[in-house]
Amino acid sequence: MKKVKGVFLWKVTKGGKTAAQWTLDLKSSTAGVSKGFPRDGKPDCTITLDDEDLFSIATGKANPQQLFMKGKMKVTGNIMLTQKLGQLFKDQAKL
Repeated sequence: MKKVKGVFLWKVTKGGKTAAQWTLDLKSSTAGVSKGFPRDGKPDCTITLDDEDLFSIATGKANPQQLFMKGKMKVTGNIMLTQKLGQLFKDQAKL
């Protein structure tokens, strides 16, 4: 959390439509994951991708950079925060 220091909004889609929104807060004193839009203002970074692609990233089967380059993952806001977030997924995929 201390390495990332950002608030991410994940817009998860299914069939091209938003299926869910999740906030990953790695910045405030109330850090954690919550459903919906961030409670404390706007996100530093918004990531939009299909549910299957998100699962592939989380399990280490897909490379987020490749998904981004192919247009399967959209990022708005502070795109540099995604580089720090990538390390968290790598660490968790090993579990």
